[in-house]
Amino acid sequence: PKSAPPFALPKSASPFGPSAPKSFGFGPSSDIAPAGGGVSFGGASASAASGGTTPPLKFSFWTTTSAADKSSAAAAFSFGVPSTPTSAKSTAASLDNFFSKGSRKKISRASLKNKSTDSLEGYEQFRSFMDKLAESGVDDYIDLPMIAVMGDTSSGKSSLLSNISLVELPSSDTLTTRCPIRLQMRNANTRTACVKVVWKDRPEGDNVDFAERTVGEENWNEITNVIAEAQGHIIEKSGKEVARDIVCVDMKGPHCENLTLIDLPGIVCSTGKGESNTLAEDIRALMQDYLNNERCVILAVHPSNVDFHNSQILAEAKKVDPKTLRTIPVLTKPDLIDEGAETNVKDLLLGNKTDKFEMGFHMVKARGQKDLNEDVSIEEGLTKEEAFFRNKEPWRNIDDKSKFGTKSLRVKLAGLQMKIIHASFESIISEMKDRRDEAALDLKALGDIPSTLLEKRALFRNVRDSMREGLGAESLNGRISQLHSSDAKRPSAEFYLASQRFQDELNSSKLANISSIQVGTNVIAIVNGKEVRDNVCFIDDKNGNFYIKKEVIENHVWENWKTMKPGSIFKSTNKVYFARMDGTFDQLKPIPRKLVRIDPHWISELIEQNRRSSLPIFLDPSLFDAIVANQIEKEWTNPSLKLLDFTAILMETASEKFINSINMTKSLPSLTEYLVRKSSELVESIKQDTKEEVLKFIERERTPYTQNHYLFENLSKVRTQCLMDEVLSSVVTHCETEKKVSTDDLTSAIQHIFERNQKRSIDDHMAEEMQNALDSYGKVAFKRFVDTVPMICAEVMKRFPKMINDILSDVTDNEIEQLVAAPPSAITNMNALKKEVETLEKGINTVKGLSKSGVNI
Repeated sequence: PKSAPPFALPKSASPFGPSAPKSFGFGPSSDIAPAGGGVSFGGASASAASGGTTPPLKFSFWTTTSAADKSSAAAAFSFGVPSTPTSAKSTAASLDNFFSKGSRKKISRASLKNKSTDSLEGYEQFRSFMDKLAESGVDDYIDLPMIAVMGDTSSGKSSLLSNISLVELPSSDTLTTRCPIRLQMRNANTRTACVKVVWKDRPEGDNVDFAERTVGEENWNEITNVIAEAQGHIIEKSGKEVARDIVCVDMKGPHCENLTLIDLPGIVCSTGKGESNTLAEDIRALMQDYLNNERCVILAVHPSNVDFHNSQILAEAKKVDPKTLRTIPVLTKPDLIDEGAETNVKDLLLGNKTDKFEMGFHMVKARGQKDLNEDVSIEEGLTKEEAFFRNKEPWRNIDDKSKFGTKSLRVKLAGLQMKIIHASFESIISEMKDRRDEAALDLKALGDIPSTLLEKRALFRNVRDSMREGLGAESLNGRISQLHSSDAKRPSAEFYLASQRFQDELNSSKLANISSIQVGTNVIAIVNGKEVRDNVCFIDDKNGNFYIKKEVIENHVWENWKTMKPGSIFKSTNKVYFARMDGTFDQLKPIPRKLVRIDPHWISELIEQNRRSSLPIFLDPSLFDAIVANQIEKEWTNPSLKLLDFTAILMETASEKFINSINMTKSLPSLTEYLVRKSSELVESIKQDTKEEVLKFIERERTPYTQNHYLFENLSKVRTQCLMDEVLSSVVTHCETEKKVSTDDLTSAIQHIFERNQKRSIDDHMAEEMQNALDSYGKVAFKRFVDTVPMICAEVMKRFPKMINDILSDVTDNEIEQLVAAPPSAITNMNALKKEVETLEKGINTVKGLSKSGVNI
């Protein structure tokens, strides 16, 4: 019916999926199709069985899966018209998903009906699309569906191709095929052929292009010579014995099947006189390009009179297609089989001697040398081929006639090609878009490659400005231009953390912690009104108590603690114990924090070692200065210089990272290397200047001085704090232990405290006074250091952006000419990416053109 849409499928059909039908037929939509199928011509239906002869202007596909319909499917194939299940809906969806929302164009599902009758019909539009992609070079980047004919030079490959195309292909001894030939055949009323060269590796030089040649009915006998001329042109201009470049023959005529084949050079095992030693390897390398294409059907040609196990092409095909899903072995020269060996070849043909080939074997008989000597035409050879298989044993007794003859092979290949094109159509257009986008990103990442001095100046200026602004934004004073993850902190954040580490390191030094008591610190503890000197062995932070080994409440023996290591100190039920060597345990006495102070014995030793001849009743300022200078030099200088080194490395690393991220310089390694080197030199220069400032600051700090009121207030406080704590503690103790405290008892206790302090030596008083002074001054100096040193070090990052800008502003034109020059490899890479983007874009536009032509996709 005229209303039946093309490519109509049963609703249950799954195109090219696991449930795809095994047989095909032609006719109207299966929803209304009569049993047996039919062929729809120009909107009128004629039963295949009726032998209708209406010229095929338009046809629709439908499928049959029942056993009753297999005969009609076979009849359809016998007419040489291939079919395959397809879905207008699924192929349309592939394009709808492919194009962006803004450019997507919906194609009318009825558009195919309204096309002019001279446009390609049905799947021919898709095959034409694939051929155009191949001609434009898309197959360099995307595997395209194709059927490639491969075999040994003596396998009968050329004769097979001549039979399929009905064109005598060049096969003289002086011009063996050395480059691929793409035969694009289409059925038409008159014979025409267009021969052109598609360069894969376009050579340099003049007169490289091959003038496109057209052959018509009037000069059809010249087509063989024209193809030979194209082959010779490729070999001459490329300077190679084997080339990837393709001779493309676009052929139309009533003799043509709707089919595209790739003819590859025959495999050779040895070379002749004047031929390169690498000829065999070069041919295999070319063939491997096609073998590796998973969308390529391998038409493996093998002579019937040669042992199947010796087939080189089948061995190569098995490597890339181990499951034999896309390999069709074609047996040639059946007339040369030794008498009595036909049965073995028959078993091979029927799949009884080898692993199953998914698409089976096929057998053809081309013209032999005697036929060629007698000028037997291709058409006459095909007639003789049909007679051979019809009359010759054992072939005539094989029921499946579709395994024999060139005409049957044409039909088989045409149907197969239609199937693989439709099956891969959606993924191909998706791959083209993805590959184009990827190449475009790679091209963008390469950056600009300027050629003129004016362009080079502009690029260099942009790079300079980018460094000034970008590195300014990445330094301490810069604004946040983008958020950084925890794995990639901003340089300013790294510097802040380094400054914190610097502060922690200084805070753990002796000068900053004169009054800090830790386990192991030598202290003076007031116990029962007496001074006890020992080192702290345990600190109870929760209760504010210190413990020393000399103050023991009592000694215990506990069997349960016998495993405790001697010398260990532990806490149990709020009591602290010390494990002795004899297995007993001392319960240590808790001493309140306020009754424990740092033992200034280390200062007493310094006073004794550096005593002057003057009256020793005053603090020696020079000794105080020396202690401060020594502590700063010993504990604070290296951390300060370490922070400076870290800042310089941080700035240098940030600069190099930023330079390498500039897209404009991706293809300019000389400029990148220059910028990195200049940045490194500048950072080192700033670091040396900054180091002098840090050392000057440290030198000033070696001489103690401050007007900070904290020093004087804190010193006044600590001078009396210990004595006041002891007095108050004594008063509290008396009040807690005695019900009625008399004034005389308190007076006596306080008097005892003062008398004990009065009995201390002048050196002890001076040592404690100096320790208090060092404690107070150390805190002041610490605050000054942790603020000033990072501020000085930060100058490395603050000064860098402006100074690098000044340096780059002084670069001369001659230097710019040398620096802004891309190496040949970068230019080659850029050109390759440009070609890839342009080629794939052209392929994508071909898809768009296919939809605009009114094809129902």
